[in-house]
Amino acid sequence: MLRQLDQALWAAEDTLKLAGIRFPVRSPVVRLGDGGLVVFSPLPGVEQAADEIRALGEVRAIVAPNLMHHLGLAPAARLFPGARVYGPRGLEKKRPDVAITGALDGAPDPLWSAEIDQVAVGGMPKLDEVAFFHRPSKTLFLWDLCFHITQSEHLPTRLFMRLNGAYGRFGPSRVARSMMRDRAAVGAAVKQMIAWAPERIVVAHGDVIERGGQAALQGAFERML
Repeated sequence: MLRQLDQALWAAEDTLKLAGIRFPVRSPVVRLGDGGLVVFSPLPGVEQAADEIRALGEVRAIVAPNLMHHLGLAPAARLFPGARVYGPRGLEKKRPDVAITGALDGAPDPLWSAEIDQVAVGGMPKLDEVAFFHRPSKTLFLWDLCFHITQSEHLPTRLFMRLNGAYGRFGPSRVARSMMRDRAAVGAAVKQMIAWAPERIVVAHGDVIERGGQAALQGAFERML
């Protein structure tokens, strides 16, 4: 279930069935220099990948990167009881059943700051997304800010994503754009991502962009920038 993307970077991948739509979903796993692991956006079926993740090292942190990607938090916390659980401020109201021990904001936590940068995407209070950049692999992690679903064998999914303006292309969906209450704030976060000069972009939903990540970001947000 784990796919290796780089020397210290893996991803667990699955299909999320939601309201008749089948979304590809991805959970990145980063191994830090000290051997500890950070699991981002754990999948609802994280149990299926638990043994593979343990084989990579000790899970030190479990991260819910926005207010939507929290379905796998509870099982991940049970499977990796020694890990700290991080999420955006306000997630504890949605998930009172999960002990969230670290709040996400625009500053990277000391646990991963030596290797991973982050930026809070302001202006989208219903999403409250935090993007992360793994410096050693030049990889940017995005969640619901951008999709990259280029194909699907499931007709309802294709129709929905076309209506959502996010099929066959990389960029924000119509739903994501409707959540943008302050486009200047969103643009400021995107400019920070572009300044990191990412080569690879790992999205939660869709295909990984292996090359030219910086140009892809500029193209997706050209009008906003």
